[in-house]
Amino acid sequence: AVAVSCLFLLLIINAVDLIGNNDGVREVLDGNTDWQIVFDEVIVTQTDSVVVADGDSETRIFSIDESVLGDGYRVGAFRITVSYTETSGIPGDPVDSVFATLVQNDMEAQWSQESNELTGSSNDASPIDLSLMAYPEYIGQSVNASGYNEIQVLKPWEMDGYGIGDIEIDVSVETQALPLTTDNEEEVTITLDIITFKALAQQ
Repeated sequence: AVAVSCLFLLLIINAVDLIGNNDGVREVLDGNTDWQIVFDEVIVTQTDSVVVADGDSETRIFSIDESVLGDGYRVGAFRITVSYTETSGIPGDPVDSVFATLVQNDMEAQWSQESNELTGSSNDASPIDLSLMAYPEYIGQSVNASGYNEIQVLKPWEMDGYGIGDIEIDVSVETQALPLTTDNEEEVTITLDIITFKALAQQ
């Protein structure tokens, strides 16, 4: 009787353990493990200045390669600021108009994303803000994911090639001058922020 009781107890313990293991295995197989993907951002800034004659346009190119990236980081997006002040030095001279365009090229990026700002203008010396999303689905905010493990949920955020290439900014100027004065150019400063990220998985 004692042996039968012990055997029965062992069977119950094994059955409970097996059910628990099966539930754990089922959670993994069904991908029911919830994760939060957070992004560590590092911004790399480059600047350039150009003098543009009245009625002309100039193109400035920023070359982006892997050397700007930290270990494990990818390019998420670009933020461009085009700024200027009235530089003629003539008192009362009207502010010039500046137009800026982020030229689409063969660099891998999300060129068709609606949140992009690829063109802009200013006629009051206020900054022109342009932007381009580079990495697919990247918005700079944490996202939720389900998967078997950390390796699986991070895989979508470890693709190479996006945002690597040339950023081309085309700038044109239309000057405004007082009667009997000359204002035939404007100096423009371009600031490029390269927003890089590294994805981290948390439970």
